[in-house]
Amino acid sequence: MSLKKKTIKWLNKNATSLSDKTILITGANSGIGFKTAEVCLFLGARVIMACRNKERAEEAKKALINEYPQADISILTLDLASFSSIDAFANEIIENKIDINIFVNNAGVFHRPGKKTANGLEEVIGVNYFGVYYLAKKLLPYFESLDHEVDFVTTISMIYKFAKKINYNDFFYDKKYKNIAVYARSKLCLAKLSYYLSQKYKNSNIRIFMTHPGISMTPLGINAYGKIVGNMAKAIKWMFNSPEKSSLSLIYALSHNVSAGTIVGPTKLFGGWGYPKINKTSKKAKTGAEELIEFTEKIIKERI
Repeated sequence: MSLKKKTIKWLNKNATSLSDKTILITGANSGIGFKTAEVCLFLGARVIMACRNKERAEEAKKALINEYPQADISILTLDLASFSSIDAFANEIIENKIDINIFVNNAGVFHRPGKKTANGLEEVIGVNYFGVYYLAKKLLPYFESLDHEVDFVTTISMIYKFAKKINYNDFFYDKKYKNIAVYARSKLCLAKLSYYLSQKYKNSNIRIFMTHPGISMTPLGINAYGKIVGNMAKAIKWMFNSPEKSSLSLIYALSHNVSAGTIVGPTKLFGGWGYPKINKTSKKAKTGAEELIEFTEKIIKERI
């Protein structure tokens, strides 16, 4: 499980210490979230794993402790498919005054045809966008009350650039489900929200920016289409960014003090591969947030 030599070399050259930081990572029990936790531990951070499945989180924690015996790791339960779970999670942080320096929205889902959240929303958009929206609404005022800077980071995907214009009459693709289109819409909404919030909190102690992993070989994609496609993907894994390399987008952003609203991630092969750099934030992310938020608030009010 230990970090690759080339990753350590990159970290020694590009990363600053996180020894005085507490970082919370959603979906930290596998994939990019797990590797993000490992890299942050290597850099000295305290890590809070926010995961839906506590048993899997405990297994992941054990693996990390085996590698980093002195690591400070704790676990909180969070299911982004449930507004009540998000409420409980946010309340636990606020009521216990848990001090967080870096909050990473990493958890997400892909290819969930026919699946619904606990509140009856299409699951991909419901988790990837609505879950993060509701979580941000609950926690950002608390983060603003802290007496230090807080980085609020959201993992998007460069696929947002290829998403179709949002059709609010068929927001969830109920008429004809298209897994790639649904995923792209979830990430477009997330990019719009993140950029909007980055400007709203620009003069506060909260810095909001985005990262993207490139095309990465993670359980999210491998397991989406079944065993045959998964085995094919593994056979050509050299073509993809590893979860370890993808996790470095966050470290680059933290170490280079990027400005609010910035997107950091691979830039080679149309943003699909390589080590992270600052990306150009497209017009799609910078516009249309007000209409999206109005629609989102309406849906949430109906579902709660």
